[in-house]
Order: sequence, then structure tokens, then C-alpha cells
Amino acid sequence: MPKAIHVRKHWHTANETHTIIKGTATFACDGKKFELGEGGFNFMPAKMVHEAWLPENSLTFITVDGAWDVNWVEGQPTAADLIK
Repeated sequence: MPKAIHVRKHWHTANETHTIIKGTATFACDGKKFELGEGGFNFMPAKMVHEAWLPENSLTFITVDGAWDVNWVEGQPTAADLIK
């Protein structure tokens, strides 16, 4: 990420995984927040509502096992979601 950002609550039709290549990332789902460091991995089942906070200069590799879609729960990210 060139800038830190909060990715608002959303879900995907397909299963999704995140692998942290550089830096850290914080995720929240089911009312629980957790941080992953370099080499960290998680799995988000299809239709699980989640959100993320990605710091500046981090790199997260994302895969999905179907067509890519994003279904926003509370609206798309805005300029206010960029973390300064």
C-alpha cells in the first residue's frame, strides 16, 4: 500500500486468503480484531463480513477461489479512510 488505509466492512462471493509479504495488516471479523505480521496467513470464507487496516508501505497478497467481487456493507472507502 502506498498509503495507510482502512478497508471498510465488506464481503466476497468467493473464499479469500491474505498472505502478508511485507509489514503488517490488521483484520476484523465476527467482532474480533487480529494482526498478522510478515509471513502471516488467514482464510476468509465466502460471504464473511470483514474489514482491514493496512499500513503504509505494506504488501498483502490476496487470492480468491472464484470471481472477484466486493460487496460493501457500509459504503466504499473514502478519502477519510486514508490513515494519516
